[in-house]
Amino acid sequence: MIYCGGETMSQNENILTWEQSIDALNNERITLQEFINMNASHTLYYSTPVGENKDGKTIMWLINNSRVNMSFYPTFMTRELCRETLSAAGRINFIIIEGTLESALSSLDTNPILQNAGLLIQDTNGRLAIPPKMRVEK
Repeated sequence: MIYCGGETMSQNENILTWEQSIDALNNERITLQEFINMNASHTLYYSTPVGENKDGKTIMWLINNSRVNMSFYPTFMTRELCRETLSAAGRINFIIIEGTLESALSSLDTNPILQNAGLLIQDTNGRLAIPPKMRVEK
């Protein structure tokens, strides 16, 4: 059960918007796992993990956080933010994939390097990091 605004609801009702669930997560009314489960079908935009930079080198496009010794696969709340961020980072010739939180997390299991990566969800208001190995519970 999730407690929100004085009311108790089951996860199956999924009545919180993305913004409301972020607020609930930030205020510790739900756990990160509950957040992932209730937002599994939320649309995210991302590209393939391997691609070319402006120098023509093929590299793995992950965001590394040396403070916690983790790498994160970047995803975005909008197609435009995805395009702007990848272009600003020097990535060229990329495609943008429209998927869900669940599909983005599942894609991490397709590559041995990505299996140890978390997921970074970026929007214009900030970032949400999902640690490695967290997936939608069914």
